[in-house]
Amino acid sequence: MGSGCEVEKPVRTIQDTTQVHFTVEFEGCDQVTISAKNKGDWKRETGFTIRSDGTEIQNVQFDTSPGDVHNWSFNLTPNLDIRDKNHTVTVTTYGNLTKYNFTRDINYTNGTEIPHTHIEDVKVTNGTIDGEPSTVAKVTLSNPSIQMYSTKLMVYTEGTDGSLYGASVAPGENRTITVELLEDRGTKVAGEARLYAGNISEREGGIDQVEFVGRAGTNTTTWNESYEPVKAPWRDDHYVYQNESIETGADRNGLVPDLSETQLLYAGAGVALVGLGGLKRLLT
Repeated sequence: MGSGCEVEKPVRTIQDTTQVHFTVEFEGCDQVTISAKNKGDWKRETGFTIRSDGTEIQNVQFDTSPGDVHNWSFNLTPNLDIRDKNHTVTVTTYGNLTKYNFTRDINYTNGTEIPHTHIEDVKVTNGTIDGEPSTVAKVTLSNPSIQMYSTKLMVYTEGTDGSLYGASVAPGENRTITVELLEDRGTKVAGEARLYAGNISEREGGIDQVEFVGRAGTNTTTWNESYEPVKAPWRDDHYVYQNESIETGADRNGLVPDLSETQLLYAGAGVALVGLGGLKRLLT
């Protein structure tokens, strides 16, 4: 994972204002080790802070006697910002600092070992929007990382051409967003929830995509999909979600629109039709 990752002068020494020398070693984009030695002739208090992409990993304060040596090791991987391929790790002590700049491209849309904000769960249920009864989707987001991402949530269903919500989640926290859907209460709903930072029509910035099928009062089935960029609802040729393998309240006469005569014949006979991945997406 760290192979091919290089920085200028991976081993460096910095000195604080109290004669404590810190040796910092950068190891292959994955790890930083720090060793501190008191080269003075009296006991003192000192410390350092290590940051990854601008966010604090740890602040360490300690007492040290003459000749003492102290060692620490930090795993960088869980603390990188997944949105950028250019990264900076900074070690700061009293009156001094050093920075490591390196490049690591993270393909988070297909899963990654780096914790990041993601869609934890989707549940179709009944709710109230602006005092009116409505079908809603309860979308739970989780952020297990130390980074704060400015993310947005867009939810599409067969009856809802995009509901947009701000979706930032504090580090280490969960958040549930109630999404208004236009389907009638009590009907089966098929749709997808997209979590992204930036532009929904660009693959870069797409973070998570979860599809779901459910009805209020019953379990909602969810599954993950690789993020696919689409055209936003405010575009003339905007994206329209359709799922031809599921009969929902948005389907005309109980059947999915735009099926061929042969497909309609099978559907009328109660045979489930599952296309590529069971899904049909159209850009209209």
